[in-house]
Amino acid sequence: MTAGDLAGAQPADDLPTPGPTVAGTLRHARRSARWQAVGWLVLAIAGLGAPWVISLYQLQLAQQAIVMGVLALSIGWLLRQTGQLSFGHAAFYGIAGYGTAYVAEHADLPIGLTLLTGIACGTLAALVVGLITIRVPGIAFAMLTLAIGMLVWVAGGQLHSITRGADGLNVQLEGSLLGKDVVMYGNPVEAWPVVWGVLMISMAVLWILSRSTWGRRLASIRDNEERMRFSGYATYWPRVLAFTVSGVLASVAGSLNLVTTSFISLNALFWSTSGLALIVAVIGGVRSVLGPPLGAVLFILLQNYLAGSGNHYQAVLGVVLIVMVLVAPGGFVEILERGFAALTSRIRIRRGVPGSSTPTHQTRGARRAEAR
Repeated sequence: MTAGDLAGAQPADDLPTPGPTVAGTLRHARRSARWQAVGWLVLAIAGLGAPWVISLYQLQLAQQAIVMGVLALSIGWLLRQTGQLSFGHAAFYGIAGYGTAYVAEHADLPIGLTLLTGIACGTLAALVVGLITIRVPGIAFAMLTLAIGMLVWVAGGQLHSITRGADGLNVQLEGSLLGKDVVMYGNPVEAWPVVWGVLMISMAVLWILSRSTWGRRLASIRDNEERMRFSGYATYWPRVLAFTVSGVLASVAGSLNLVTTSFISLNALFWSTSGLALIVAVIGGVRSVLGPPLGAVLFILLQNYLAGSGNHYQAVLGVVLIVMVLVAPGGFVEILERGFAALTSRIRIRRGVPGSSTPTHQTRGARRAEAR
């Protein structure tokens, strides 16, 4: 090396710092996953105390939001993992509810087995629909699930002896569920631990599945199905399974709704039930399992606040949806992430922590990928 080379050499302090290693990235991902798991545990425990914090009416609204949130979670998770938009999940929601009601009225089974039978009916319907529709791409898939859902709704109207048509069906469930008479679950205070537990378990299961090998494979199929097929991976059955899993969740929501309200009508089968759940999921954000339940809470609060204005809440909901898609495509969860990132960045800057500049789009993208 010559003197000129030494003179032109960059000082050590000015040399670019090396980027994070793969091992460091993996350690950060594991640490983040552990903290997320701790956060879910804290949320699950804290949520059980809601009956002692909010009024009975507010608890009833929260219960409605959870049932809607579980249904929205099923649609939102399918959209995130496979990129496929379903308008047919109301069919599984309604079939599970009617299946539970039919078994409760005509079979002398324990209430737990009755609920499982209703959920199994909705799950079987989801499997059949998935086998038929999953190969259809894009918007055609959405239209096909919509058509099948409407056929189920029409069939429900024809089976008046089972569904009671537009009048709906009042169901008197009997038996003991988790140590309590199932009739007591008509009281929001008594039903809250079960309803909250169903939501937490549903979110936890989907969170784990999304981070599993199967979940990552689904995401790869969503991003480039041809590449996965040419690489030797099956692309049909993993998506059928994903559709069925989302159908299970919609069925759970249908049976849970029957337990807490003792009533079901043809509206549960109508396509608008799926459409509303989809809107709720988009407003909350489908990139995180927390998004659809948050969207359901926002919708119920909005509907309750505008209860005296007729159907004006639907117009307001449309405006909220448009603004959310334009400003925060990731939904309300993205807004929370931005706020939290800005807050932590300011705290780090005030403390003089190195590398604590305002988060870039790249780091935001990394956080979204990590949240998946």
